[in-house]
Amino acid sequence: MRGWVLALGVVAAGCTASTTPDAGSDAGVYDQPGPYAAGSAHATLGTRDGGRVLSVELWYPAAPEARAQAETGFPVADFEAEPRRTQLAGWIDQAPEACTPRLAHSARDAALAPGAPWPVLLLSHCTECFRFSMHSLAERLASHGFVVAAPDHLDNTRFDATAPLTNAFLAVRAEDLSSVLDLLLDPTASAVPGVVRGQLDPSRVGVVGHSFGAVTAGRLVELDPRPRGAFLIAAPVDSPFLNSGSITRVTTPMSWLLALEDNSISYLGNGFIRDNFARAPKPAWLIEVSEAGHWTFSDIAGLGGDYLPGCGEGRRDPDGGVFTYLENDVGRRIAQRYVAAWAAHVIRGEEAAGRVLSAPVDFVSVRAR
Repeated sequence: MRGWVLALGVVAAGCTASTTPDAGSDAGVYDQPGPYAAGSAHATLGTRDGGRVLSVELWYPAAPEARAQAETGFPVADFEAEPRRTQLAGWIDQAPEACTPRLAHSARDAALAPGAPWPVLLLSHCTECFRFSMHSLAERLASHGFVVAAPDHLDNTRFDATAPLTNAFLAVRAEDLSSVLDLLLDPTASAVPGVVRGQLDPSRVGVVGHSFGAVTAGRLVELDPRPRGAFLIAAPVDSPFLNSGSITRVTTPMSWLLALEDNSISYLGNGFIRDNFARAPKPAWLIEVSEAGHWTFSDIAGLGGDYLPGCGEGRRDPDGGVFTYLENDVGRRIAQRYVAAWAAHVIRGEEAAGRVLSAPVDFVSVRAR
């Protein structure tokens, strides 16, 4: 099974999710795209040791004239050049349309909106996934005034899946993110697309990750002091199997999005997430989503006949009962709402966004500490 799968182990101590009052009129701000069109660009960036060359996708707030192009969108397969484009298009064709979007909605190489310097978010993908595995989340964040940078973790995409899921490779992935951030924050870095070069705010940095990317995000904030916070989707940062003991070493606030029917990391993995949340630096949020699976929040559920936990029918863990996952559009909107509110509150310091982050919606319970 693709994705990070935890071995069986001791169930971590859980904490019961609770809810808070409605966020009021502020809620709708993050339930919808923000005031900016989403632009996107591609870069090829090297790691600081020169050992890896990474394909990096960038999303950013675009000038108003880019809105029509962004709304029209482009085929997701166009994120890649040939021959990968044809291979990716074939995998997309195999996926149910309700699970894997066919179009991305950003304006390629559009002009940057006025308002620099912009806060920046790093986005780390799941194992054997892609830099654009959550392109719709990146588009939403760009529309709310963030620059998002997502590298392909070399040797750990579907195109080149050779790396082991080990602590040693976890450190390599974290170094990928740190190196990308080095270049993004360097106004003289010629490899960074000119549209965002010198336009980013080094004091407002965050990191988001899904699955093995969540563990990568947690490892990054352990090693790199620049991010203000980390948002982890569908994985613990600290378990007996990866990054053990890290929760005691991290001083950066962390929050989680947990899929209650995640049979990829299993109910044991969700137990570790709850335990991590109970011990994470404050402020911390735990957002639990019912009927959601490991790839419910992504844009690749069912791609190529894989990444299926979170698309269509599934089996409940641990009893094995058959059920239907939450619709992927609904799951993606939930992720977009909470990640955007988290970024606005934790990275940009907006008080109103914290009320949205702490408020439940359908299928969601929230706990804050």
